[in-house]
Amino acid sequence: MKSRRDFVFCGPYGFLLLIMVTARQLFNLHFSKDKEFVKEVFNISGFIPKEVFLYKLALTHSSSLNSVSKKSNKRIAVAKGCNERLEFLGDSVLDSVIAEYLFKIYPLKDEGFLTEMRSKIVNRKSLNAISKQLNIDTLIQHKQSGVVNESMFGDALEAFIGAVYLDLGYRRTKRFIYARIIEPYIQLQKVERQIISHKNKLIEHVQKTKMGMLMFEVIDENGDGRNKTFRIQAKVGQKVLGVGEGRNKKSAEQRASEDALLKLNLIPISSASARI
Repeated sequence: MKSRRDFVFCGPYGFLLLIMVTARQLFNLHFSKDKEFVKEVFNISGFIPKEVFLYKLALTHSSSLNSVSKKSNKRIAVAKGCNERLEFLGDSVLDSVIAEYLFKIYPLKDEGFLTEMRSKIVNRKSLNAISKQLNIDTLIQHKQSGVVNESMFGDALEAFIGAVYLDLGYRRTKRFIYARIIEPYIQLQKVERQIISHKNKLIEHVQKTKMGMLMFEVIDENGDGRNKTFRIQAKVGQKVLGVGEGRNKKSAEQRASEDALLKLNLIPISSASARI
């Protein structure tokens, strides 16, 4: 007996729908005015897109929208016209797929280990590099001049993942992440050996969430010579994110960053306590 799902796809209406979807994708690839762009998307993802506009949006950086009329609500216009919302979605989907992947690969590891491994895999530097490997960086529409902020590349990769998810669903997005990101570029043994920098992780979070300018401020010094210790706070504007102490400024900044990440719930307590 056929299941309801089998009936939907095997019945006359389901078969017609399947043909229509296939015809639409083939049209996009061979006959549409965007066929060259569609080929680029196909080369990156391995799938022919249905909704081409989603991928164009994923590759549109907010800097390309400076010409928005002052009379309009600029914030809303930018949000609808650039890739930031798709980046938010893609970030969540990528985290979900990587979390499931690590959960299955490491059946005996605890939450702290899995969280740290995921953080290493999806850190901005790694995503920037993968974006370049996939040639996503060459398709981004932006108006940045001079030295380009490379976080734009990783952001576009996450937005692209969001576009695949909305266009083709979770199953194909997961296949894309496995085939085009995890298998060719993620070497788990190498990732395990990486030492996570709490300061870099905090800087990345502050930049990604657009909190403002992160600063490290010495608030106290004790002792002298080899016995000197520094107390430093990590702050954005007047808001103190974390405080830490160390025998030099570098270690104190790391501790302050770790304290901030704990308070922001970005690292588990077990992961932090292991370093104290």
